[in-house]
Amino acid sequence: MTLELRALTLTPHGGAPLFPALNLSVPPGMIYTVMGPSGVGKSTLLDAIGGHLAPQFRLQGEIFLDGLNVGNLPAEARRIGLMFQEALLFPHLSVGENLAFGLTPALRGRSARRQAIEAALDRAGLSGFFDRDPATLSGGQRARAALMRT
Repeated sequence: MTLELRALTLTPHGGAPLFPALNLSVPPGMIYTVMGPSGVGKSTLLDAIGGHLAPQFRLQGEIFLDGLNVGNLPAEARRIGLMFQEALLFPHLSVGENLAFGLTPALRGRSARRQAIEAALDRAGLSGFFDRDPATLSGGQRARAALMRT
């Protein structure tokens, strides 16, 4: 998937833009890092790309995914996931139940959903972890589970 930002600026209402107009093209398979001091708009930029921009900000410019302008699409239509530095799993749910949150609604039926989760766990080296409590996972295991849920 290609991500392209064209003349993107984010401005808090009544304030100045957080950063100069951003033009960026990220080809498939490339990994970029967003770096900067606290408060410069790194998280706000990612929120805008993912469709979660807080109402106190105004977005100008365009966001394209594979050539489609997604700037006005709701978050769920963009199909973009964010993984936070800390692997955030719901502590009251099993690993498998956590992963169920990331499944497409098109996958119907308890058995089909369970099979999809078990297959994902197997590919991630977490076979047999469906019913595990997230608190019992190592840091790396938690990170893999959180990534799969994304």
